[in-house]
Amino acid sequence: MLFPNIPLYVLTIGGDSRNVGYIMAVYTISAMSIRPAAGWLVDKYSRNLVMIAGILLMCLTCLLYYWADNIAIMTGIRVLHGLVFGLASTAIATIVVDSVPVSRLNEGMGYFGLTSTLSMAVAPVIGFWLVGNFDYNMLFTGITAMTGLAFLSSWLVKRVKIPDVKHNGSGQGLLSHLVEKSALPAAWIMFLLAAVYGALLCYISLYAVERGIDNVGLFFTAIALTMFVTRPIAGRWADSGGANQVLLAGHLVIAAGMFTTGISGTMNGFILAGLLNGIGFGACMPVLQAQAVMRTPIHRRGAATGTFFALFDLGIGLGTILWGYIAAASSYQIMYFSTLIPLALALGLYLRFNLYRAQA
Repeated sequence: MLFPNIPLYVLTIGGDSRNVGYIMAVYTISAMSIRPAAGWLVDKYSRNLVMIAGILLMCLTCLLYYWADNIAIMTGIRVLHGLVFGLASTAIATIVVDSVPVSRLNEGMGYFGLTSTLSMAVAPVIGFWLVGNFDYNMLFTGITAMTGLAFLSSWLVKRVKIPDVKHNGSGQGLLSHLVEKSALPAAWIMFLLAAVYGALLCYISLYAVERGIDNVGLFFTAIALTMFVTRPIAGRWADSGGANQVLLAGHLVIAAGMFTTGISGTMNGFILAGLLNGIGFGACMPVLQAQAVMRTPIHRRGAATGTFFALFDLGIGLGTILWGYIAAASSYQIMYFSTLIPLALALGLYLRFNLYRAQA
């Protein structure tokens, strides 16, 4: 509910496109900065405890948005929100990995992604409705209530016992405890894809205004629905030995989706762009996430998950800053065409790392 409304809210409190870029970026960068430590915490202590604490802190942070009436305060709240989100989401993702057999990990990550996809389909529409029919304070009430429900639900999650391992990293330094090297190839590819994804999440609302499109919520519904369908199918295909085909096809469909976004001037064009991007990202994300943890021992899954999502967050964070400058210097259309560059780099890295050469 909150994410697609942030750019519009920043404009109402006196910000511009550069402020939008920074405020969106500090959230993801702060989430990124805590993920390695969060991964270490969930490996060393209780995954469930870290999850519950993180969600509680998120609920309390949501209350602070009522006082976000200028750029400085808004920036500070977004930093705090990113930190507690990074803590909670790393723990949740690790718990999910623990619950899925390795032989079905791609499929499991696909089903796990359905939860966020479903929220993407419904939440933006609700968020825009709350703002349109009430005000931003009602939006902040809504996100606080939803986070409170998540906190109550977190107590119902079954605990998974983790082996007691004395040395938690592959080396003796701090970095070896926080970063799981086996996750880096998939994580770097996800970094570049996340930069592209950030352009959709952060600027599509402003781009729609520039193009004279009113109900941009349908774009989010389109991308979410195709992600919902694609994720489990792509996961099963990858588990059966087709991961190379899934990733290559996903990259190409994302390219088509971003190009369509750049040329779209009607609601139908925006919906088509959402459908294509949903298929592409829905195919790539669960397969890359599964690869990041597939060869990692259970006592290092938290570190692997933290490593993967840290680079995911970094990609969105740095991407939103870059796209904000490009949009301010040219237009949102040029910005969306520019996303094809990191997408091409991601495809090149995939071919270089050849993540699934053992399955090819």
